[in-house]
Amino acid sequence: MASVVKSLAPPLALLILAACGGGERIEGMSLSLGITTARSRGAPGPSGERTLVTDEGASATLSGARVTLGSVELLPCEATGWRRLWHALSPVGTAWAHTVSSATRLGTPHIIPLGDTDGEVLSLGVLRPAPGRYCRARLTFEPADDDAVGLVDPARDSDMVGLSLHVSGTVAGAGGAAPFDVKARGRSSVDVSLDGLELSEDAPQAARVFTLAWDLWLDGLAPGGSPGNLDLLGNVARSASLQSSAVP
Repeated sequence: MASVVKSLAPPLALLILAACGGGERIEGMSLSLGITTARSRGAPGPSGERTLVTDEGASATLSGARVTLGSVELLPCEATGWRRLWHALSPVGTAWAHTVSSATRLGTPHIIPLGDTDGEVLSLGVLRPAPGRYCRARLTFEPADDDAVGLVDPARDSDMVGLSLHVSGTVAGAGGAAPFDVKARGRSSVDVSLDGLELSEDAPQAARVFTLAWDLWLDGLAPGGSPGNLDLLGNVARSASLQSSAVP
């Protein structure tokens, strides 16, 4: 037993020493993040209109939509063996988990508006994480606070304080277009793949842009149904994906 302990001691000691210095990050590491909107399905009408057909066959038109992205958090690829123990001992990995913003988390809420056209990228900010591989990003949609970026929309007289979503429009029906106006105050998260993101001394900078597919937000709505009965915020979260070609 003594020989086993003696053989493990040197690598364990080195690991502990390395973990104690784990809070030091290499200067220059940065990940720029942005978000945009797009269609996921073909347009049912003239290009540019916010008209959609749900997965249940209902036709609707959005006249306004705003959602609150509360935070974006980088999730490292799963570690194994000595690397897992390294992360467990590192003060960096434990301290960041209890902060609003950190080197791996953007904690400033942003209001994402559905504008007249798609493709415009809204910058979310820059993270400066430690070198490593990050497989996913956790996007959390939740009610906006007083510090949210883009809080008030003068054009639509909409204040998003306390709201995670505000969507309005019309649903086509036999008796004509029926208006709707839905507000949500819930919370919904989704993990989005980062397409093999790795930051290192050789590749210290990167950029990723997320896309929200707005024509999926009313999915579950059947002809004659009401958007107020849907999990709209969950639909927004599930519509998120990575757009690797765009740069914030």
